[in-house]
Amino acid sequence: MKDARVFSTQDGAKKCAKDLKRLLDDSGFIFPLNKCQSAVARGGGFRDWHDLEAALGGGPRQVEPAAFRKRLLAALPGPCHPPVIAWLDDDPAESAPDPDTPPRWYRDVFPYLMAVSVLHRSTTHLLRPGSGAGQQLRETLVVGPLLNVHGGPRAVPLFEPDTMAFVFKGSPATIFGDDARHPRFEIELQVLTTAGILDVREDRIRVLPPDVEAVVAYVTDHKNGQARYWADAGGDEALRALHDALAAIGVRNARRVADAIDRLGSDAYITPSGPVLELLTALAEEGEIETFAKAYGLFATIRPNNADFVRESVPAKISSGYLATHRRLDANRIISWTSRNPDWPDWLKETVVKPALFALTVDEMAGAIAGAA
Repeated sequence: MKDARVFSTQDGAKKCAKDLKRLLDDSGFIFPLNKCQSAVARGGGFRDWHDLEAALGGGPRQVEPAAFRKRLLAALPGPCHPPVIAWLDDDPAESAPDPDTPPRWYRDVFPYLMAVSVLHRSTTHLLRPGSGAGQQLRETLVVGPLLNVHGGPRAVPLFEPDTMAFVFKGSPATIFGDDARHPRFEIELQVLTTAGILDVREDRIRVLPPDVEAVVAYVTDHKNGQARYWADAGGDEALRALHDALAAIGVRNARRVADAIDRLGSDAYITPSGPVLELLTALAEEGEIETFAKAYGLFATIRPNNADFVRESVPAKISSGYLATHRRLDANRIISWTSRNPDWPDWLKETVVKPALFALTVDEMAGAIAGAA
């Protein structure tokens, strides 16, 4: 992480918030500066921006990088995580495909657009055949702007990462085109507005998601599928694509994980799983527990025949790599606690397939050991 992203003064915090705002603008997110300030403040360990200003007004206070990273991501909506992780990992900046499209729009927003389109067409009753007169027009009014069914040039919609709504700037006439002259246009537009599917203003139209959790699940499955595909493909191009897919999922240190997956079966190791075992050791020692679980999960999907072998190594890597090396917990306390909790290896092996739960389990273990008499 660059030093400029870790602040100790009010000016440093202001710069960090502005940098975060520019970063999210580059993805096509609608995330105002005050929300960026709030996230930066919480990342720094403060209640809010006012608390930050009051605390730092009395003099500099250094923010610890690893803690800042963890708290910042927790303060941001999930769709913001991939670009922010790339920013914190110092990945190369993106170049815009055209002047009217934010540089990271296709990577960070387009998957959500496809998810909202597919789920509206398949699950939203008012848009499905059999929902009564005007069904085809209603479907076109919702899905048409998302997929640009009328063709022609247009600016891509912006995305609200906290509501997962898509925002089109312009009047209804410019956004809906010929459909705005349909005899039932006003009737069906009101139906969709009343149902909470569209939010219509004079200068913009918002298309709201059918179900936020379903959209997240759809996008996650799509990105995981991309990662699995490129992991199997092999070659330099596949390695770059795998890195991109992992970064889109939100895997920290995506380049290292992609490289380990790409080197599976290398003759440089005594076991085909050697590169991943080496990576997991390093991640445990660095305290990257959630990335540890995500790397294991991807490996298990790509190489299911070797998954159990690697899974058996998880408790030892957490014990020696994380608890002893990273957390520097007393060896006698570790031995005492593990002897009183003989099921601890099973807890780790069962939860490693669920990154958030695995990180929580490991954190609770470390806390119990540190607090043991």
